[in-house]
Amino acid sequence: MTRSRMTSSSPRATIAVLAATLLLFASPASSTTPPNVIASNEAAAVSTLRRIAAIQSVFKRAQHMDTDCDGVGEYGYFAEMAGTQPMRVATWSPSGSCVPAAGGPGDLLFPPLLRGAFGSVSASCVVDQGYVFAMWLAAESVGGRVWAHREDPYGGKLGAPFPDPVNSARYWCCYAWPLAYGQTGRRAFFVNQRGKVMRCSNRSTTPFTATAHLPWFDEAFLVPGDMSSPIRFGIPGGSAGSIWSAVP
Repeated sequence: MTRSRMTSSSPRATIAVLAATLLLFASPASSTTPPNVIASNEAAAVSTLRRIAAIQSVFKRAQHMDTDCDGVGEYGYFAEMAGTQPMRVATWSPSGSCVPAAGGPGDLLFPPLLRGAFGSVSASCVVDQGYVFAMWLAAESVGGRVWAHREDPYGGKLGAPFPDPVNSARYWCCYAWPLAYGQTGRRAFFVNQRGKVMRCSNRSTTPFTATAHLPWFDEAFLVPGDMSSPIRFGIPGGSAGSIWSAVP
């Protein structure tokens, strides 16, 4: 097969690599954390998600990736938009159609759109100012529902299964949750291609926090296993009975 450069999952595993980072925050009494630190980190997480949403729109419009050669740009993973991992490209199959493939050294985005911290991916996540971030891109549709794939453990997507070219031009979502619940933050946040940041109080008996409990891609969606469904406003559900509302 000849590859054409385009200007362009797996069981629920815990984020084991982040455990060592979590130890840095393992003070015995979370109540000693000044409230203004938590508030600052939460505000920063919201601001970062808004920036990510804007950058995803720019990335798609610029058609940095078009892995099915249909002239429609697709959304990207953190490391792809930060220029630390190759963007996905299109390969011409024997039948003459374009299919997604891993990019090479010449497929790094330059200049990058995301700041350097988001190019440093570990266990498919990024840690920034006391919060953990994870990006999901759309997979193929199965039974009328759109599944999703996280990026590779060290960022980007260097092997199958790749995001679906059609669905990943329509859908993406990103979550942010505390690295150490009660110390670096409390609330969890969400944004997708609609650009509206959502929040949940994250006060269940098993709150989202680094390695102990993390949100799967459908945590904020009305229909389980379907990132094309509406957001679950004001209705408890998901793995933690989370209730989502819009950030003012």
